[in-house]
Amino acid sequence: MVTKVLAKREGMPISLKHTHEIMEAVKGKQLSKANELLKKVLLKEAYIPFRKYPSKGHKHGVPAGFPQKATKQVISILEELKSNIKNMGFDESKVVISGYLLGRGGYPRFSSGAIYRHGKRTNLAVYSLIDQERKAAVKKEKPEEKKEAAKEEVKPAAETEKKEEPVKAEKEVKSETGEKPEKKDKNTKDSKLKAET
Repeated sequence: MVTKVLAKREGMPISLKHTHEIMEAVKGKQLSKANELLKKVLLKEAYIPFRKYPSKGHKHGVPAGFPQKATKQVISILEELKSNIKNMGFDESKVVISGYLLGRGGYPRFSSGAIYRHGKRTNLAVYSLIDQERKAAVKKEKPEEKKEAAKEEVKPAAETEKKEEPVKAEKEVKSETGEKPEKKDKNTKDSKLKAET
């Protein structure tokens, strides 16, 4: 069974064109390799090729660049996707970035309500299609729960001891006298009083 795991953010203050080029460079790669590449881009050791929007590139002689703001946002989204995969019980080391959904966010506005046309807002959703079995979830007990469980185990033992003590006392009385202890009835008292009168 194929499971779709998603990480999504809206209204990020980054360029849509830069984000598109970054996601095209990362798509189809494993999460760990994609993170390594983007960290190198931040250090300007590797570059992002600009194929759809070559005029956005700033590397000399090649339509490519080192988009910093968009790269930081994409790294944080990939980390979020990785943690979602881990929480769902899958092995995140073998997971590949299957695709992404990209769109323009709403324009920011002034306090008067006028649209600020130079603001950039981008919506991005990154997903991964996983075809593997989930790991068995191991539930960790909190220290408070362990204490409560220990108290519950101790209580029944104490109650059984209290119940057994009166029974033992009756058995000891029987064994000493050899006879059952007499029960005092109201009827026997009344008959004795009548006989005396």
